[in-house]
This record gives sequence, structure tokens and C-alpha cells, in this order.
Amino acid sequence: MFDLLKEFVLQIGKYALEQMAQSHQISFKEGNGALLSILTEVDLHNSRAFKNFVETHFKDLNYVIIDEESINTLEGKLFEKIENSDYQFILDPIDGTLNYSSGLPFWGVLLAVFKKGQPLYGFIYAPALDDFVYTNGKDVFRQHFLKTQKLDLPLKRQSRVILAHPWQIKLKENHIKGKFIVEDYFSAAICFLYLSLGQVKAVLCSANLWDIAPFIALARVLGMGLYDYTTNNPIQITPRYFYNTGRLKNMTVMGYQDELDEVKNTFSEITEVS
Repeated sequence: MFDLLKEFVLQIGKYALEQMAQSHQISFKEGNGALLSILTEVDLHNSRAFKNFVETHFKDLNYVIIDEESINTLEGKLFEKIENSDYQFILDPIDGTLNYSSGLPFWGVLLAVFKKGQPLYGFIYAPALDDFVYTNGKDVFRQHFLKTQKLDLPLKRQSRVILAHPWQIKLKENHIKGKFIVEDYFSAAICFLYLSLGQVKAVLCSANLWDIAPFIALARVLGMGLYDYTTNNPIQITPRYFYNTGRLKNMTVMGYQDELDEVKNTFSEITEVS
């Protein structure tokens, strides 16, 4: 299963990259007119391709597909279907569609496999950056510029960058004087790619299940964690931690536990969290 999924992620990522320079049929997602919630024909192509792929290769398994572009087909029974299935395939066919449709390289394909609600495999592929990070549940690998390496753990580095969605925070006037710099790439794939490589200090966000699922699998191996922003309590992510829409209930901090207070204290000095 792992090798088949890895090759599929590479396949649809490369397809999306080939189509990137084309004129796209852009539409807003149902019930959301926000500029960030757009959809292209490539999103839909990758979504359909994944459904066909799973039906072909894993038809004998008891599974459910949780896909950003087709979650509405679960008809509000997301958690019931998850809990009644053995395998959960969680896909974001293009994360960062605004960047993608604008010709910017900060987008990716996200795929995770959970077994009985627990993370098994995670894949984060950024084709335009030629960067692919994934886990088989035991090790984390990076495929970059035709080289594949197993990442040495832990990945702590002296990064001064925190990634956080700007529509959830308001930067105070003193933010440029802070110990950390707050940035965002408007793509969970890029945020979690850089966090998985130790190139940023932490990610703070309230993400969707399909955004965060691959990193949940990676974090387990990397020794990182997910923490409730208000209480600092570690979060044992299960599907029930999400709203019926598939979105995290609380703002979450992702990174290393022993850096949590430093990150949050500095972050709170320069931002206002909504």
C-alpha cells in the first residue's frame, strides 16, 4: 500500500505541475465566496483520479475517502463513516489553490492514511519546489532534487520563523521587533513541509482534517506534537476532535513541546489571536 500511494502522489503532483501554466476554470467552493476558497479543474481531476485509484487497488478493504473536494458526499455523516471503516484515506488534491492558479510555487498535494482512526502514513508533496516529505510510520524521508534521504531526528534548528494564518491573527505594531517573525504561505502543505524539515520553529493554525492529517502522521515520528493554543495541553488527534465540517475545533500549535512556551509567549507579545 505504502509504495503504491507514494507513486500516486508523485503522479498527480506532476500532472498538476504540467497543467499549472494553463488557463484554469476557476470557481468558488459551494457556500464560500472567499477568494482563498477557489477550485480549479485540476483539483477535481486529482480528486476523481484518487477515487478511481483507491477503488482499483484497495477495493477489498473497508475504507472511506475524506477528500476536500468531495466531503459533501458524506452527507454530514463524516465521523460515523470514519468509525465504521478500517482505513481512512484523507486527501487534499491541491492545497494552496490560490497560489497554484496564480502561477506561484507554494502549493502541494496532501495525502494521509489512517487505520482505525490512527495515523499510519503521511505524504506532503510540493511539485513546483521539487520537495517531497513522507513517512511510512517508522521513518521520515525527503525526496529533493533526485536524492532521497532519511531525516535525522530531532530536527531542531535556530529558526526565527513562525507560520500562522493572517486571517486568524492581528499583528501588533511591535511585531517586527519580536524574537520570531510571523509568516504565511497560504498553503498548509508548505507550512507543514517546512515544519517537517525543521526550517520553521512552529505552525499555529486552525486547520481542516485534510490539511493536517499528513503532518499528524509525520509528527508522531518526528517527535513533534500538537497542542491546544489556550491550554497548552497536548492534543491526541482523533476524528472526533474536528467539527462535522472537518475543521479543528481550536487553534493549535504544532512543534516541539519544550519550545511551546517560548513560541507562545513571544507570539502573544506581537499578535492578537481572533
